[in-house]
Amino acid sequence: MNRRTGAALQQVLGTVGMVLIALILGGVLVLLSENSPGEAYAAILRGAFGSPQKITELFVKLIPILLLAFGVSIAYKAQLWNIGAGGQFIMGSIVTAAVAIYVPLPIPLRIVLSFVCAVAAGSLWAGLAGVLKNRFNANEVITTLMLTYIADYFLMYLVNGPMQDPESDLSQSALIPDEMRLVRLIGNYRLHSGIFILIIVIILMIFFWRTTVGYRIDLIGQGEKVATYAGVNVKRTVLQTLMISGAFAGLAGWIETCGIQYRILTGIAADYGNIATIIALLGSLNVYGIIAAACFFSILLCGGASMQRMTEVPYSVVNVIQGLIIILVIARTAFSEKLGTIFKSKAPVNAAGKEGK
Repeated sequence: MNRRTGAALQQVLGTVGMVLIALILGGVLVLLSENSPGEAYAAILRGAFGSPQKITELFVKLIPILLLAFGVSIAYKAQLWNIGAGGQFIMGSIVTAAVAIYVPLPIPLRIVLSFVCAVAAGSLWAGLAGVLKNRFNANEVITTLMLTYIADYFLMYLVNGPMQDPESDLSQSALIPDEMRLVRLIGNYRLHSGIFILIIVIILMIFFWRTTVGYRIDLIGQGEKVATYAGVNVKRTVLQTLMISGAFAGLAGWIETCGIQYRILTGIAADYGNIATIIALLGSLNVYGIIAAACFFSILLCGGASMQRMTEVPYSVVNVIQGLIIILVIARTAFSEKLGTIFKSKAPVNAAGKEGK
């Protein structure tokens, strides 16, 4: 086994171990609430795989969270902490609904325009954080978070004001035209043709890090000095990276609006942005790891509601498990760095003053 394969296997085993520890600790909480952990987790599995309809719902949840996770993973790879994917998702959704409802173009042109504008909206919203970072050295964690709040309040203003459905008192827009809705693939189940877009994105992501852009982003993640020495324009690449990251979120917003909601409404982004961050970190920013982590969280999201209905265990247990995974991811990173420092300090030194191999 070569070093690369061994490192990948170690990463996979570490991730599986973290998930198992989180599930065990979650089971302890269930036990403390005088419920059976076995019944609770069995209910989650039944809720996720108990019928064809429930299985299709797994893919319905998988589409937005996986797209968002891919987007934030690109930024994280460059050490740019875009935690505002939810806001970028919202902006993509808003633009999609606005074009679909108000632009007087033939439907085919409106579909294309809404797609392009949604991707652009997510990209530009994330790019704004890139501009602030390049111009004022503003921390992207703060700016992307604040921009998410702005997007959320902007959405609330629209669905309670200029874009509110005139035939409803609810905080939502009018429905988009039927012809703009993504085709449902299996009867009345909610699984739609957006799954094919997701498959295309997965294929593109597999090859992304072999492209020139991917190589530059990877260099940025290794340090500004390394990237500069390699001839990379750091500021331009930072902006480019965040815009690519936001484009994924804008695309997810377009799919959610045209494939599931058919309108914009408060809470359309749910907690997808935060979940995408967990998935990207749990998947170690690796395409296949992210896919596996997204599938796991899709099961949790779909099965958690069934667990609450079938047992006396509240859905908050799922949130606890998510929180535990975050803590374990952070702990794993810190522990690995500490071990690396310890072993490096204990490495034998030869006469030339170099560490022995």
